[in-house]
Amino acid sequence: MQQKKTALIAGASGIVGRGIAERLAGEGWRVLCASRSGGGALPGTEGLAVDLMDAEACARAVAPHTGITHVFHAAFQPALSRADEVAPNLAMLRNVIEAAQQASPALRKVVLVTGAKFYGIQWSASPTPCRESDPRQLPPNFYYDQEDWLREASRGAHWRWANLIPPFVSGYAVGNPMNLVLGIGLYAAVCKELGMPLRFPGSVDAFEALHQIADARQIGAAAAWAADAPAAEDEAFNVTNGDPARWRQTWPVIAGALGMSCAEPKTLPLADMMPAQQPVWDRIARRHALRSIDIARIVDWRWMDYMLRQSHDIVLATAKIRRAGFHDCIDTDATLVQRLRELQTSEVLPS
Repeated sequence: MQQKKTALIAGASGIVGRGIAERLAGEGWRVLCASRSGGGALPGTEGLAVDLMDAEACARAVAPHTGITHVFHAAFQPALSRADEVAPNLAMLRNVIEAAQQASPALRKVVLVTGAKFYGIQWSASPTPCRESDPRQLPPNFYYDQEDWLREASRGAHWRWANLIPPFVSGYAVGNPMNLVLGIGLYAAVCKELGMPLRFPGSVDAFEALHQIADARQIGAAAAWAADAPAAEDEAFNVTNGDPARWRQTWPVIAGALGMSCAEPKTLPLADMMPAQQPVWDRIARRHALRSIDIARIVDWRWMDYMLRQSHDIVLATAKIRRAGFHDCIDTDATLVQRLRELQTSEVLPS
């Protein structure tokens, strides 16, 4: 009888990790969701209390799980600078892989999820479409350190690795402040409450630029494929929903789904303006019986400003992953609306 595949997911409480966990659980995997508390695991999965920053604690927590066949790493530790991000994010990856390798002789694949900052999009425009074979940018960039560590650690080991590189990410999560859909939804709800149209709050150039989004559902599908695909051994792959989009085309779709009119873009400092809308939000929440939310904390509004002011094209080539055998494609506009509906159903946003 073939051994049941067992996944250890680092970062399972985040948007990407949740998407991977949902996909694997739906395919019948045993799924261990690692978090500090060990609680909040999705239905069909198991919570595992582990501090990924503590190597010894990580080893102790993982040791009883001798049947782990795959590790999916989507954990992220923010820091004050790009340089400061390197040490903690490399440590978390190293600690969980070394713990899993020591505990389980069955380990055969590590799937890392990084992002389009691999191509330097955080600094300025990069040549598009960005290809996996493009030369690296000037470090520091912890994505480079993570991939380099995997390449070296896997030499002579019984496990292989894959690196999935998505651009902007959408998905369902509450409590993860780097949440594009929740940020848009909260901003829209406040505008609607004040009788205002839904105006794109980023830059005019970002409104017109081409970009791509990878929903957590799509990343989860790619991760499940990469887990066992022979072509996905020791390779990096871009993964996106499908075709590039522009906010100019997507924004009216979002406004229509929320029953709002749409206005021309105007750059607004959400980091300054949205925390001041707490009284407006409290009024909305009381009337619609929504969850209690501190809107200054539940979304990182500085990050939202950064995301919606990307004035250059961000387009990733997806030919490599398609040639390797992954062909899933989903509609970005429909997916963003679906994610907003999920937040409404969960009583996070007003209907």
